[in-house]
Amino acid sequence: MKKILAISAFVLSILSFAQQEKIEVTYTSRLILPEDFTFQPPGGGGGRQMPKEMMDEMKKRIQEPQESVLTIFGEQSVYKAIEKISNDQQSGPGGRGGMRMMRFGGNDNVYKDISTKSYTKEVNMMSKKYTVKDELPNFDWKLTRETRTILGNEARKATAEKDGKVITAWYSTKIPAKNEPENYWGLPGLILEVESEIEQGPIKGKKIIVISNIKTSNDKKAIEMPKAKSTITEADYEKLQKEQRERFEKMRNQGVNRRD
Repeated sequence: MKKILAISAFVLSILSFAQQEKIEVTYTSRLILPEDFTFQPPGGGGGRQMPKEMMDEMKKRIQEPQESVLTIFGEQSVYKAIEKISNDQQSGPGGRGGMRMMRFGGNDNVYKDISTKSYTKEVNMMSKKYTVKDELPNFDWKLTRETRTILGNEARKATAEKDGKVITAWYSTKIPAKNEPENYWGLPGLILEVESEIEQGPIKGKKIIVISNIKTSNDKKAIEMPKAKSTITEADYEKLQKEQRERFEKMRNQGVNRRD
């Protein structure tokens, strides 16, 4: 209740929101898998099935809530994952704890510049770092009159379709920020909640991102664009991801064949 009142009070205090005031918005995201979802071993796994205990553990970990912070300053923003330390210690071979970052169905560490309609993000693939730089995708938002209350604040509903997948967003016109979490943008207010269908390799389901905290910052330091490494486009990145999955599946299949 205190959090609801604090966020509501904050929203009421920025009815005359200044675009040059830095805002930090914390979001909690969660991937929800279908009830009948199962992991299919590459190539069918030679008829083998993943043990139920292992499958349940993987599904549990993938669906764990994860936090990220969106920092907005003028027309620039950066969306960064909050790294958490896992104290999970499993007994037996393969048990491990420490930092664990398992993320599916979205983008973190994304820098956006609305004035140039571009975004930049840093990615890691096969121990190599890349800088993905491209134009912001176009979201043909359909605004509706439907409203609901999120953390004590009135939110309006908007929908869009991207790559055949439906996106439902709830935004507040009391916070006329142009930037949003991940690579979303273009709504006349800050997104308080967004739900989208996701498909990433074998992982299919829906992802929900919900605001959990918002505050202003006295820090006037400009938001910095990530330093370029090996710069590629989003299409190049998706191609590399596909090639990596295919190599992984080939290696797994070869391992299965050797045991047969």
